[in-house]
Amino acid sequence: MLDFLRKNATGPLGIALIILLVFAFSIWGVGDIFRGYNANVIAKIGDREIDSQNYLFRFNRELNRVSSELNRLVTTEEAKNAGLHYQVLERMLVETSINVSGDTIGLAVSEEALKKRILSTSAFKNAFNLFDRNIFQQVLRQNGLTEDSYLKIEADFHVQEQVANSILSNINPPKPLNQLLYEHQFERRAVDYIIISPSNKTDSSEISDQESLEFYNQNKSKYQTDETRDFSFIPLIINDISSKFIISDKEIISYYEDNKYDYFEPEKRSYDLIPFTSEKEALKALMDYKKNNDLSELLAKRGLDKSDVDQGLITIKEGMSVVVSNKAFASSIEELSGPVESPFGPALIFVRKIITEKEILLEDVKVEVVSSLQKDKAQDKIYQIYAEIEDSRAGGKTIEEIALEKNLPISAFASVTSLGKKSDGSYIDTPLRELIIDNVFGNDTDIEIDPIEDEDGNIIFLRVDNINIPEQIPYKDINLDIKNTISKNKSITKMRQEALVIFNNLKSESNNLEYISDKINKAVAKSVLLSRLSTSEIFSNQALEEIFKTDKGFSFISNVGVGSSKIIGVIREVSLLEKTDELENSINVANKTRLVNNLAESLSEEHQKEFTSEIFPERLEILFESQESDGSF
Repeated sequence: MLDFLRKNATGPLGIALIILLVFAFSIWGVGDIFRGYNANVIAKIGDREIDSQNYLFRFNRELNRVSSELNRLVTTEEAKNAGLHYQVLERMLVETSINVSGDTIGLAVSEEALKKRILSTSAFKNAFNLFDRNIFQQVLRQNGLTEDSYLKIEADFHVQEQVANSILSNINPPKPLNQLLYEHQFERRAVDYIIISPSNKTDSSEISDQESLEFYNQNKSKYQTDETRDFSFIPLIINDISSKFIISDKEIISYYEDNKYDYFEPEKRSYDLIPFTSEKEALKALMDYKKNNDLSELLAKRGLDKSDVDQGLITIKEGMSVVVSNKAFASSIEELSGPVESPFGPALIFVRKIITEKEILLEDVKVEVVSSLQKDKAQDKIYQIYAEIEDSRAGGKTIEEIALEKNLPISAFASVTSLGKKSDGSYIDTPLRELIIDNVFGNDTDIEIDPIEDEDGNIIFLRVDNINIPEQIPYKDINLDIKNTISKNKSITKMRQEALVIFNNLKSESNNLEYISDKINKAVAKSVLLSRLSTSEIFSNQALEEIFKTDKGFSFISNVGVGSSKIIGVIREVSLLEKTDELENSINVANKTRLVNNLAESLSEEHQKEFTSEIFPERLEILFESQESDGSF
């Protein structure tokens, strides 16, 4: 084609073809031709880009956080369905726009500040709360990051904090907004109520075989055995391997010297935090103290003693708030400083004692050093075995053959449910249990599953041996259970009808619960003061919603928190908690956080317009598809 164009470019036909090509490109563009060049870029703001590697690191970190909060593994698909992938992108757009604005004014982070930031990150610390380089490198490796790329991410985070603090730190929500939120959050209600429950006496003998059989046929899916699976795996567990390594004194000393900067006790300070009702009052107290240097008198005037204000001997990270800690650790000993904004309002700080940072001697951390060295060697050994097993699997060997050849342990389980329950009713007890079960029930037989690695570096080679599909339980085996179920359902239906009649009678009797309760022979209970979050076995979310939208003296009906009963009641009391500095401050902080987030998003949108931006949300789908096909999640 190109030869043809070159030969005929000056002729009528060549010119016509070129015109057609130009016309086609003007309509459809040339983006798809060069897609491979920049498909890695998810968004651009100014001179900065959000690439897929950084995005996946942030997405996986957020996914792990959500899983930790829910105490279960949240899948990528679940997270996407909840919109987490877009939330992460939106947050990164805000942060990137902040970094672009920081670039324009020449903001940068020093190496010392970056080092302190990394050393204080809890994810990189070991059981002794000390920075561990091996953990650091392992976390980066698991997130697909190099040390340089991670340092760049942390440097950007540091700049974001500096810019955000300088612009957004002094934002205060309007008082009417705080008042509205205060009334909503701290409104309390008390109710008088009765509980209407289904009858405990259910007679299944009244249920005919025909009715029972019809119920069974209509609900066959409920009467099946659980799907179970058989599987085998080779576990490579660091703790099992590490104890086999003998560590010499020479290795211990060398490791300690190489990592000496990791072994130190942080500075601690003992200080008093003296709260005041206003900044003006705090400044007056500071001026009075400078005249007589009598802290006892200052405390007495506030109606406080030392035990009320003593914060104890703590590190900077253990302080009541970042602002308070920074001020306390920047003040001189036996100096009254401030005022500073604390969770209790404006406060003065008096430093009583300073214990400087000190190096931890080898004899004090020898056990930890030995453990670290053993784990390092175990991790190296695991990766060595990992490579050998992969070679053997590529050669067609089974995990039984590999285990026998390399003298490795192998475990096998049969008829295990998706909850890890065995046929005898017990649960499997093995390292990486949840990861193993998730992969067993997420894969089919005859599929080579990629090795599973957890955050500690343990690795499992897994195979699904058999899938035992659910079986229908014969009707004759569960006929009596079905009749009991039908009888209970009828009792619940009857109770709900009776509860509705009682509720309507209550409304017609001017909400006189005592009168109605006497008629039906039910005792009236009185609740304590309830908040909108006071869920319990009696007060469900639905019940609380009804209670807080019903006027005082009027009645409500709802389901109880646990069980099939109904709660019917009357609003006895509506009140508002007495305002205190602490409560008002909590409301102010909550509102301030909302305003700061909203303002940050607005500023980000303006920065995106100012610096020009391009966002490619459709590339997220392509990114997730490619990652899932590679087995990266």
